[in-house]
Amino acid sequence: MLVSKRSKVLTALLALCSGLGAPAVFAEELYVLDTTCSTPTSPNFSCQVKAIDVDDTTEYRHRFGSRTVSYRVMEDPYVRIEGQAYQGAPWTSVKNASINFKKEELCFNSKAFCVNNPTFLADVLTQGGQAIQGRTRLGMAFAGNGRVDVTCFDNGCDRLMEAIQK
Repeated sequence: MLVSKRSKVLTALLALCSGLGAPAVFAEELYVLDTTCSTPTSPNFSCQVKAIDVDDTTEYRHRFGSRTVSYRVMEDPYVRIEGQAYQGAPWTSVKNASINFKKEELCFNSKAFCVNNPTFLADVLTQGGQAIQGRTRLGMAFAGNGRVDVTCFDNGCDRLMEAIQK
């Protein structure tokens, strides 16, 4: 009887101590896409996008050559996007993002990095409902805290980009 009480106490202590370690990270791969990416200095190059749900964010890892550039989308407590210049670098808030549905292109920070990702854009169209059906472009500018500050559609995005350049 004394042995079973000790084993219960040890089991409880082990369970308690195991909870003190690093939190478990839940990651699930959603898809892998071979596509093209671009930067202002490299107009089109092959890259691979790996979309992964990591806890309550979705990360999009863009691999080309030996380099990986990542972006993550978070929705709680508000929609925001952060970028990571290379694996292990700190995550920083994206200043702006734009989507061109006709080109199937998503760009970050005034086209500093763009990717052709029809899989992601199909999800955007589906989740956006009637508000974005028939739209050709969608843009967002983010405040300093990463929260969406301004959203634009179609020709309104030209005006937003003009304001961002000032």
